[in-house]
Amino acid sequence: MLMTSPARFALYVLLGMTSNPVGATGFALIEQSISGLGRAYSGSTAVADDASTIFFNPAGLTQLTRPEMIMGLSLIGPRAEFSDRGSNQHGTPLTGGDGNNGAEAAAVPNFYYARPLNDTTVIGIGVGAPFGMVTDYGDNWQGRYHAIRSDLLTVNINPSIAVKATEKLSLGVGINLQYIDLELSQAVDFGLLTSTPQANDGKVKITADDWSWGYNLGMTYQFTDATRIGLSYRSKITHDLQGDGKFRTPQNISDAAANAGFQDGNAKGRVTLPESASLALHHQLNAQWAVMADASWTRWSRFEELRINSDVSRLNSVKTEDWDNTMRYGLGLEYKPNMRWSWRTGIAYDETPIPNAQRRTPRIPDNDRTWVAVGASYQYSDNLVFDAAYAHLFMKDSRIDDTDGSGNQLLGNYKSSVDIVGVQLRWLFD
Repeated sequence: MLMTSPARFALYVLLGMTSNPVGATGFALIEQSISGLGRAYSGSTAVADDASTIFFNPAGLTQLTRPEMIMGLSLIGPRAEFSDRGSNQHGTPLTGGDGNNGAEAAAVPNFYYARPLNDTTVIGIGVGAPFGMVTDYGDNWQGRYHAIRSDLLTVNINPSIAVKATEKLSLGVGINLQYIDLELSQAVDFGLLTSTPQANDGKVKITADDWSWGYNLGMTYQFTDATRIGLSYRSKITHDLQGDGKFRTPQNISDAAANAGFQDGNAKGRVTLPESASLALHHQLNAQWAVMADASWTRWSRFEELRINSDVSRLNSVKTEDWDNTMRYGLGLEYKPNMRWSWRTGIAYDETPIPNAQRRTPRIPDNDRTWVAVGASYQYSDNLVFDAAYAHLFMKDSRIDDTDGSGNQLLGNYKSSVDIVGVQLRWLFD
């Protein structure tokens, strides 16, 4: 694929800077396009108004008539504040604070490049982060034996091709080369070795990574000049992560901890990132107004457990998750008063995969969320378009009742929300 020097530079930058909080439910990230953000991503499988369609539906590439490159950046500010409701260790209150805001703000970039080969075939490549999360409560909060830091990072490289099979039907396919990096840490109550619970905390940290691959498929069908539908599918991707587990032990009981088997060692685990499918409609009401809608499904039931295996028995662990499959629904509106400006807005409802308080953990204190978004595009010149958007995600308050294998029960409520601001540059080439 022929890429300009700016495109290659952008790709290298993105590979080096991807860092993710959670934007969609579970630990998925839908923040792959700033023009899409302004619609709350409603109808993205059918809209296909720029090269970001590589992620949402590669078949939409046939709507593009000129080579183009996109660089976008989403600034995500999540809030996840815990309030205690009687957390305890076998009836004794858990010491520590509330962890303040356990969610971390982060920047999520994306990059796309598309190039028509002829009147019927378009190729492209996208780089983004379809999954990710960051929560960090500090070492001294009440839920430290359940979680301190959780950091899941992905980088997805997505070369794609689309073909106009008929005047109305377009088909697309993409390959997803995906890197994953995972860090999990939590406190260890070494005081249990000396009959002084919560008096001698240490820490365990697991780090692991992997490369794997999957694919995405899509089609669009142009019923009339005004009405188009899109259907897309992204496959599951299974990662076999390999890494290390390390203990940080209080110096005064280091010998007792070593004798009890608390030693550094290898760590590995399998993570299956779920498949998803989306059906969308884009309808041009007239020259100025367009409406779009979609329904999307994600197979989160694949996330049955979080299991870590090691040659060191103290590093082995299993956490039951039992997540549910989810649906997401979106409705958007776009207004183009002239050749320079486009304004858009959208709402969406995103179901959580977490079935109840007993399956909610402080690593992912997720719940249902409602998106409200606005955005605009400005055509600065024939070759340059600026996009900007803002979304607020309203989340239901969440109950948590999580008990670990040592009898530590984390009981409480979460108040959560997310703010997202995005900016994007789109270069069109002759």
